Amino acid sequence: MPPPHLEVVRMVEQGDTVMAELVGSVRRDTGEEMRMSMAEVFVMRDGRIAERRAWVIELKENDHR
Repeated sequence: MPPPHLEVVRMVEQGDTVMAELVGSVRRDTGEEMRMSMAEVFVMRDGRIAERRAWVIELKENDHR
């Protein structure tokens, strides 16, 4: 399976927290393409990632729903 194709929509930084919004697509085992919207939140401490949270939402209708 090839790796997913991801594009960064925006990144926001506040204090020690960084958030990235992404959109992308990936091929499933069946060959079908899954489109998705994602968010990654990182809490940094001493220049390293101390915490990570991530969400993936499958897009079924269009790029916003």
